[in-house]
Amino acid sequence: MPLVTRILSRSFGLHTLVALAVASGAAPIRSETLAGAVDQALAASPEVAEAVNLWRARQEEVEGARAGFRPRVDLTAGFGYEYTDSPGSRALGQDSIELDRGEFGVSARQLLFDGFGTASELARQEARVASAAAGLRAVAESVAAKTAVAYVDLLRYRELEQLSGDSLQVHLRIQDQIRLRSDAGVGRRADLDQVDARVALAQANVIAAQVNRADAETGYRRVVGRFPPSEAARPQVTVERLPVTVDEAIELAKLANPQILGANADIEAAQESHRAAKQFNYPRLELEVGSNLDNNIDGAEGYRNEVEAMLRMRYNLYRGGADAAKVRETAYNITESKEVRNRAYRQLEEALRLAWAALDATTRQVPLLEAQIVAARATRDAYAKQFNIGQRTLIDLLNSENEVLAARQAVVNAASDRLLAYYRVLEAMGRLVEHFGSETPVVATAGN
Repeated sequence: MPLVTRILSRSFGLHTLVALAVASGAAPIRSETLAGAVDQALAASPEVAEAVNLWRARQEEVEGARAGFRPRVDLTAGFGYEYTDSPGSRALGQDSIELDRGEFGVSARQLLFDGFGTASELARQEARVASAAAGLRAVAESVAAKTAVAYVDLLRYRELEQLSGDSLQVHLRIQDQIRLRSDAGVGRRADLDQVDARVALAQANVIAAQVNRADAETGYRRVVGRFPPSEAARPQVTVERLPVTVDEAIELAKLANPQILGANADIEAAQESHRAAKQFNYPRLELEVGSNLDNNIDGAEGYRNEVEAMLRMRYNLYRGGADAAKVRETAYNITESKEVRNRAYRQLEEALRLAWAALDATTRQVPLLEAQIVAARATRDAYAKQFNIGQRTLIDLLNSENEVLAARQAVVNAASDRLLAYYRVLEAMGRLVEHFGSETPVVATAGN
């Protein structure tokens, strides 16, 4: 199985992959879900289109390398003037001979053996195709991750804006109550000043929340390529799709993470380049067949026809040490590629462990923060009743309202962070695009 097929097969079902050129124009857009946003982002992403074209270019390089196994056919033809002053012409009693010269020739050359150079070059180019395919998968995963961040932040800041608006309305109602009391002469002026200050702060918070929401919408448009929908469904965390432990997730990620797969492909390409560098240790054998149909050649009038079939050997004995240096160079390239993969292993493990820890922490935080909301609301309601009968001050009532707001904001942020941590885990495992059921922009025939 070609390396590109192995890479894409490990990347969640090669036979479900569809060409970007087709998907971008025909696939329906699920505008109100994160999966629909990912579909749109993949179809419109310049980074994805760039990776697709790089992958296609690498495929053409494979065809170029495969051409080395095929015969080479050359055709030559010429007609013109020939002036000859040679011992042959002078032996004929002429100092020089002028003729109309004509040439026509055809030759074919077939490689028989070149020290495995062509075979190694073909394998190297196939490995580069696999590397480009893995790079395309990595770009798709990255775009999906950026889309998830943009989508979750859109929901986050819309909800925070709503909470700020709700808090402002509560403060305005309290302000009306305190103003009525003050106007009736049963309230203190200090209470009215205090609530006015809190209302101004709540209004400022609403403006800040509106700015954050507008920024999130702008970021969404930049990533997805269109304005966000007026309503967006909140995605859910399905931890059942994840491995039981982080160590198990790391081992699975090493088999499917596109950056690791790309690094493995680069190692294979370097190894094939090393094998190709050794081709000059062997002679080169070619079968050559040719025919020349010439007229008025070398001062002799008349036609000359030649046909030849030759088995030729060419063997370079010395090129100043360039061949040995090339072998050493490619050996170092193999070691370099392996160290790049080792670095990718470390970065993958770090990213996955951090995301796993964040997912675990936020999963445990959310129910506690939700319990805090319940307690804060109960406290606020009790304070409101006590304030009405003079057992609580206005400061107590306003502070209890702020505690409810802070608790609700904490839940929104923790739930959003939990989603993002979940998606970071899937991205590190190379399974984010698969999770959304999106079509990866790779030509499906790559694995056939």
